[in-house]
Amino acid sequence: MAQDPVTPPPASSFRRHGDLLLLSGQVGVDENWRPVNGTFQDEVRAVFRNVRTVLAEAGSRPEQILKITGYLTDAEFFPAYNEVWLEEFPDPAHRPARTTIVTRLHPPFRVELDVTAVGDAS
Repeated sequence: MAQDPVTPPPASSFRRHGDLLLLSGQVGVDENWRPVNGTFQDEVRAVFRNVRTVLAEAGSRPEQILKITGYLTDAEFFPAYNEVWLEEFPDPAHRPARTTIVTRLHPPFRVELDVTAVGDAS
């Protein structure tokens, strides 16, 4: 498996166990691992873009996400997080389970997503 453009070394972009996929935590970086500037929503959208990139590399897609644990640096970001969440998962039938935790993250990141999904076993 080649190193993907959104998970910097030494982390693996994901691990597979049968058809279960465990993604490394994803943050709002571009393809050169530079932090995405802009609004909080811009950062969350970049994180979801990176999640989609890793899922595609693993042979999966957003509809196959089982659970997301979101880490936010401030509870005030929760409404904006929900706004982007609904953009990403407009169909309630494809919304994953989720947990959201307010905590510290490595600056400058304000959000990190921990994703568990399924994909074809290989």
